[in-house]
Amino acid sequence: MEAATEAILQFLVNKRYIGRRHFPEKKLISSRTKWLSKEERRAFEKEYKKLLSENCLTRTKKRTGKGTEWHIALNPRKIREIYEVL
Repeated sequence: MEAATEAILQFLVNKRYIGRRHFPEKKLISSRTKWLSKEERRAFEKEYKKLLSENCLTRTKKRTGKGTEWHIALNPRKIREIYEVL
């Protein structure tokens, strides 16, 4: 697993963003991937899409002050699998 992907999962687990408690996707991804090179960023995006397709992360559109943004949280049904990965 990529270090950036693991950092995102670790952040969500530590802050308990599980189920209905969510965090802005854009803010989290930019803060965890700003130090990556172009190739590492592509690998991260591929792995991130894989996590979304496996339903490890839930992605919902939420209204904010500036419009609507994507927010992510851990899927409570997949929490055991996520702990095994970490």
